[in-house]
Amino acid sequence: MGSPTQNLGLRGEDIAAWYLGKRGFQILARRFQNRFGEIDLIAEDAGQTVFVEVRVRLNSIRGLPEQTIDYGKQKKLKKIIFAYVSLKKIEDFRIDVVTISPGSMPKTLNIRHHRAQFGALDF
Repeated sequence: MGSPTQNLGLRGEDIAAWYLGKRGFQILARRFQNRFGEIDLIAEDAGQTVFVEVRVRLNSIRGLPEQTIDYGKQKKLKKIIFAYVSLKKIEDFRIDVVTISPGSMPKTLNIRHHRAQFGALDF
Protein backbone atom coordinates (compact mmCIF):
# COMPACT_ATOMS: atom_id res chain seq x y z
CA MET A 1 0.00 0.00 0.00
CA GLY A 2 1.28 3.46 -0.88
CA SER A 3 1.54 6.56 1.24
CA PRO A 4 -1.61 8.58 2.00
CA THR A 5 -0.53 11.14 -0.61
CA GLN A 6 -0.03 8.45 -3.25
CA ASN A 7 -3.39 6.88 -2.39
CA LEU A 8 -5.10 10.28 -2.67
CA GLY A 9 -3.48 10.81 -6.06
CA LEU A 10 -4.60 7.40 -7.31
CA ARG A 11 -8.14 8.03 -6.11
CA GLY A 12 -8.07 11.41 -7.84
CA GLU A 13 -7.00 9.72 -11.09
CA ASP A 14 -9.90 7.26 -10.73
CA ILE A 15 -12.34 10.15 -10.30
CA ALA A 16 -10.85 12.09 -13.23
CA ALA A 17 -11.01 9.02 -15.52
CA TRP A 18 -14.66 8.48 -14.54
CA TYR A 19 -15.46 12.17 -15.05
CA LEU A 20 -13.83 12.31 -18.49
CA GLY A 21 -15.40 9.01 -19.52
CA LYS A 22 -18.85 10.42 -18.71
CA ARG A 23 -18.03 13.28 -21.10
CA GLY A 24 -17.14 11.03 -24.02
CA PHE A 25 -13.39 10.73 -23.57
CA GLN A 26 -11.85 7.32 -24.17
CA ILE A 27 -9.11 6.58 -21.63
CA LEU A 28 -6.13 5.10 -23.50
CA ALA A 29 -3.61 4.83 -20.66
CA ARG A 30 -3.31 5.50 -16.95
CA ARG A 31 -0.08 6.38 -15.16
CA PHE A 32 1.99 6.16 -18.35
CA GLN A 33 5.67 6.16 -17.44
CA ASN A 34 8.85 6.68 -19.38
CA ARG A 35 12.35 7.66 -18.35
CA PHE A 36 11.27 11.28 -17.87
CA GLY A 37 8.44 10.58 -15.45
CA GLU A 38 4.72 9.88 -15.46
CA ILE A 39 1.60 11.35 -17.02
CA ASP A 40 -1.60 10.64 -15.11
CA LEU A 41 -3.99 9.93 -17.99
CA ILE A 42 -3.83 9.72 -21.76
CA ALA A 43 -7.20 9.95 -23.44
CA GLU A 44 -8.84 10.55 -26.79
CA ASP A 45 -11.42 13.26 -27.34
CA ALA A 46 -13.02 13.51 -30.79
CA GLY A 47 -9.92 12.00 -32.43
CA GLN A 48 -7.45 14.20 -30.56
CA THR A 49 -4.95 12.75 -28.10
CA VAL A 50 -5.29 14.41 -24.70
CA PHE A 51 -2.65 14.25 -21.97
CA VAL A 52 -4.27 14.85 -18.59
CA GLU A 53 -2.56 16.01 -15.43
CA VAL A 54 -4.71 15.38 -12.33
CA ARG A 55 -4.36 17.48 -9.18
CA VAL A 56 -6.14 16.86 -5.88
CA ARG A 57 -6.37 18.99 -2.75
CA LEU A 58 -8.19 18.13 0.46
CA ASN A 59 -8.49 21.80 1.40
CA SER A 60 -7.55 25.23 0.08
CA ILE A 61 -5.25 26.28 2.93
CA ARG A 62 -2.20 26.12 0.64
CA GLY A 63 -4.04 27.24 -2.49
CA LEU A 64 -6.00 25.67 -5.30
CA PRO A 65 -4.89 22.42 -6.94
CA GLU A 66 -4.23 24.34 -10.18
CA GLN A 67 -1.55 26.32 -8.40
CA THR A 68 0.59 23.21 -7.84
CA ILE A 69 1.65 22.98 -11.49
CA ASP A 70 4.72 25.17 -11.49
CA TYR A 71 7.29 25.79 -14.22
CA GLY A 72 9.34 22.74 -13.15
CA LYS A 73 6.31 20.45 -13.44
CA GLN A 74 5.44 21.94 -16.84
CA LYS A 75 8.98 21.33 -18.05
CA LYS A 76 8.85 17.71 -16.86
CA LEU A 77 5.47 17.17 -18.54
CA LYS A 78 6.89 18.55 -21.77
CA LYS A 79 9.66 15.93 -21.78
CA ILE A 80 7.29 13.05 -21.01
CA ILE A 81 4.79 14.11 -23.66
CA PHE A 82 7.41 14.89 -26.31
CA ALA A 83 8.84 11.39 -25.94
CA TYR A 84 5.35 9.86 -26.22
CA VAL A 85 4.22 11.86 -29.28
CA SER A 86 7.55 11.20 -31.01
CA LEU A 87 7.30 7.45 -30.39
CA LYS A 88 3.64 7.21 -31.45
CA LYS A 89 3.97 9.83 -34.23
CA ILE A 90 1.07 11.89 -32.87
CA GLU A 91 0.52 15.31 -34.40
CA ASP A 92 -2.81 16.41 -32.92
CA PHE A 93 -2.73 16.62 -29.14
CA ARG A 94 -3.46 18.88 -26.23
CA ILE A 95 -2.76 18.99 -22.51
CA ASP A 96 -5.67 19.23 -20.05
CA VAL A 97 -5.73 19.55 -16.29
CA VAL A 98 -8.43 18.07 -14.06
CA THR A 99 -8.54 19.36 -10.50
CA ILE A 100 -10.46 17.87 -7.61
CA SER A 101 -11.15 19.59 -4.31
CA PRO A 102 -13.86 19.50 -1.64
CA GLY A 103 -17.22 20.88 -2.69
CA SER A 104 -19.20 23.47 -0.79
CA MET A 105 -21.53 20.81 0.64
CA PRO A 106 -20.37 17.92 2.86
CA LYS A 107 -19.30 14.79 0.98
CA THR A 108 -19.25 16.59 -2.38
CA LEU A 109 -16.40 17.26 -4.79
CA ASN A 110 -15.57 20.20 -6.97
CA ILE A 111 -14.18 18.83 -10.24
CA ARG A 112 -12.79 21.34 -12.72
CA HIS A 113 -11.64 20.46 -16.23
CA HIS A 114 -9.22 22.94 -17.78
CA ARG A 115 -8.76 22.24 -21.48
CA ALA A 116 -5.58 22.92 -23.45
CA GLN A 117 -3.37 24.13 -20.63
CA PHE A 118 0.16 25.37 -21.34
CA GLY A 119 -0.55 25.59 -25.07
CA ALA A 120 1.47 22.83 -26.64
CA LEU A 121 4.36 23.62 -24.30
CA ASP A 122 6.30 25.13 -27.21
CA PHE A 123 6.54 21.89 -29.14
